[in-house]
Amino acid sequence: MGKRIGFVGCYSHDIILMLAKIWGCMEKKVLVRDCNKRHILRASVPIPDTISLETEEAEYDGVYFTELQPGKVTDRYAFELIDFGMDADEKATKYCTDWVVITDMLLHHIRQLEECGFSRERTRVCIIRDAFEDICKKEPEVRQLLGAFPDRKEFFLPPNFRDVRNRYVCETSHEYNVSRASPEMQDMIYCIAGMFCTDCSEKDIRRRMKRSERRRYR
Repeated sequence: MGKRIGFVGCYSHDIILMLAKIWGCMEKKVLVRDCNKRHILRASVPIPDTISLETEEAEYDGVYFTELQPGKVTDRYAFELIDFGMDADEKATKYCTDWVVITDMLLHHIRQLEECGFSRERTRVCIIRDAFEDICKKEPEVRQLLGAFPDRKEFFLPPNFRDVRNRYVCETSHEYNVSRASPEMQDMIYCIAGMFCTDCSEKDIRRRMKRSERRRYR
């Protein structure tokens, strides 16, 4: 049975798409499921007029996309990446095998996350974007949020123009390019990819992804 990874929080679409692209390059079948009420992922996928993501799946660049809500678990995909935004509920908690939390340091986002319905025990990754680790760890509400996830791996991503540009390119050019991300983002993405794809070493994942991007963008 494949991994069903729920993403909760904000500013997640570029991370989801880069992970999907990496696992696709590892010859894993990947479904990206947009269950965020704001449908942020939709802007990053060129959907043909003949397909409705509300009832169907579309394939683009080796990855499958849908807006269908999670249903019966199947083994069709090695990975399902499900973006809930701030809208995860009890049904989502039961469906997902693992969770990734993504936010920035703004307290209104931190407080919204604390009210979301998802499994703290199955949260494997917590990402704080546009943040500085020393400041984060001094902020009581950030510490409280992180402390709710006993098995978490923490990442703190400082503000970086390359990552802002990459988010823009996802939506305008529909390119999910890892090599153009900041060094901190690249290290994090490959680390997470290796955490969930244990049959490949992180070194092998990096090598195969970089070879794929060279062929496409040279």
